[in-house]
Order: sequence, then structure tokens, then C-alpha cells
Amino acid sequence: MAIISIIVPFFNASRTIEETLNSIIRQSFLDFECLLINDESGDNSTEIVKRFIANDKRFKLYNQKKKGVVAARNLGLDNCSGRFITFLDADDLWHKDFLKESISIREKYNHPLAITHSSYIRFSVTDESKHLFEIKPPKLVTHQNILNKNFLPLLTIMIDKEIIKDFKFKELRPEDYGLWIDLIYVRRFKSLLINKKLAYYRISNYQRSKNKIRSIFRIYKFFLKIPNTSLIKRNFNIFIWLYFNIIQRITTKKLKCENYKAHIKYLNCKKN
Repeated sequence: MAIISIIVPFFNASRTIEETLNSIIRQSFLDFECLLINDESGDNSTEIVKRFIANDKRFKLYNQKKKGVVAARNLGLDNCSGRFITFLDADDLWHKDFLKESISIREKYNHPLAITHSSYIRFSVTDESKHLFEIKPPKLVTHQNILNKNFLPLLTIMIDKEIIKDFKFKELRPEDYGLWIDLIYVRRFKSLLINKKLAYYRISNYQRSKNKIRSIFRIYKFFLKIPNTSLIKRNFNIFIWLYFNIIQRITTKKLKCENYKAHIKYLNCKKN
């Protein structure tokens, strides 16, 4: 039984999934299982995945009829065996020490850590170049600041299931933010920062969040459904969310040349 379970949902991800899985293969921490959830892909994503499964028993394939990413992640949660749970979308990447550092930080503290998160790189790739931006989340994410912004992209976190017990994603977009509202705002768990850039979040034209106007309307409806808040507070939270997102976009800068070179190799995970 592996100590870490990695859940990777995918749908028509043939452009990127090989790079994603190579970033998992290259992890310096080896005691993991990787659950690959196929949401009825119509391209050759499944063939790519099957090559990894044939060469490494830690990779396991699960198929579902087209139900979406929420059902896919929940299917992974139903079948995972690890104490620690992580998630990686089929177009994102990890630094080789992501798993190692997420375990190591727990060994340094005298008390258990329910959730940890890391700093990360947002990147985009064009035919001409690659653009990298460093994102530094708060050192501690708690019920006091989680409504300000979704500081915890799923690819940056590790959850200790022994502490949190069972949890599931809800059909409430954005579903990852909904999970943090449940675990951090309602249930009062905290997430501690690993102050290292350990994950690579791809910005692409295919993302659901690409349409910013639609995203704002979606987050407005999302905040209206948050429990234990008055209508006035919900509207105030929406304003604060917009403020923090605008500030991040204004203040986020491209990586400088020397730091850029240190990370660029992780954006070229094309060969197993």
C-alpha cells in the first residue's frame, strides 16, 4: 500500500498528459500510487496512459462515462489507498521534489499538518517562447483568509486523510475552492506553506477559467452559497475576492533570467 495517492483526471489531454505523467515519474519520493481517471476521452490520451501503466505498476487506470472532473476526482478518492492525497491535472507539472518536500515538512513539525501547499509557477507556452510567473501564497491559509482568494490550486497541496478523514468534491464550480470552503472555512483546518516553487500551473486557451467575465459571474454565484454568512458579508467577500485577484495580476512579475533557467527544464518533460 502506497503512502501517497496521486489523482489525475483527464479528458482529451493528449497534448499534455505525457509531460504531466513524466513529471510524476521523475519524483524523488517513490512511494506513491497514481490513479488516472479517464472521463471518456475521445483522443489518444488513453493509449498514452496505458504505456505508463505497462511500465510502472504504480499507475492505475479507471474509466467513467462522461461525468466531468468532479466525478472523476471523487472516483479517485473512492479508490485511493494512501494516507496522503494529492491532485494533478493532466496539463500541469510538478518539480521533482514536490512529494518529498510535502512529506518532509510534516516530519519537521511536532504536530500533524492536515493540509500543506507550496509556492508555484504559472506558465504559458507559445510557438515562440515560454512565459513564467512566480506565485507566492500566504504562509498560513485559515478560515480568516480563505474567503479572500483561492490561494490553493490543487496541484500545490497535500492532504492528510488520517486527520481530515473522508471528503468529497461537490458539483459547485469552482470545485477546488468549494473544497477549501468546506475543509478550511467550515471545518477550520489550516494549510501551511512550503516556501519553495514546487508546481507548474499551465495557462492555456482550453481552461474553463480563461473567460474572465464568466469566471466573475461564477464566483458571484459561488459566494452566495457559502454557509454561515449573511448577505452583506457575502457581497463584501465578493468585493475582497476581486480586489485580491486584481492585485495579484498587477504585482505578479515574470521570473528573472537566472531563475527562469532553473525552472525551464521542468517544462520539457516529453521523454519518459
